[in-house]
Amino acid sequence: MCGRFANHVQAMHEWLDILNDWPAGVPTGFNVAPTQIIPAVQAQGTFPMRWGLVPAWSKEASPKYATFNARLESVSDKPAFRNAWRHSQTCLIPALGYYEWRTEQGTKQPYFVHLSENAGPLVFAGLWEQREGQYSCTILTRESAGELTQLHSRMPVMLSPEDARCWLIDGTAMADRLGDSVVHLDARFHAVDRAVGNPRSQGEALIRPIQD
Repeated sequence: MCGRFANHVQAMHEWLDILNDWPAGVPTGFNVAPTQIIPAVQAQGTFPMRWGLVPAWSKEASPKYATFNARLESVSDKPAFRNAWRHSQTCLIPALGYYEWRTEQGTKQPYFVHLSENAGPLVFAGLWEQREGQYSCTILTRESAGELTQLHSRMPVMLSPEDARCWLIDGTAMADRLGDSVVHLDARFHAVDRAVGNPRSQGEALIRPIQD
């Protein structure tokens, strides 16, 4: 799953043509939590979106159930995401990296997952929805693979620049390719300060490795 991430992305490299207006005036941070407003990229550009998709038919602006992640295997069948999937409302959610927690000696230790230095951002596959003029989005997840299985059974769907273009242009028609992404093979992780568990905690220190 992906319940917290850092989107203070600066080095774009090969992503420049896709993320050319990032972050379009939307604040970024080192400890983004569900329900916060984040920049997300549609084919038309970057827009502020609530992280946690709100279905167009929802009577509430903030559903009581969690919608910040959607399982790739079942997203097309879930009532909350069905409309966004059917209408190919796809988006990209760039991240410097994301946090995952692992229970160690009875306590939960957070880890920061990221690509190698100077490799550019992680870019997650997402879906967006619009309700009463407000945008919201969710991050798609898949079964973990490679080294990331050591942290959690799920991980975000991470896209290459080529697949990201297809996700925006071809939409959900290219969904079969998402589960084959090998971006995770370059991902690495390290333990970070437990302060990241508090959504009010911010700053670059949160992503730095701590001593064993």
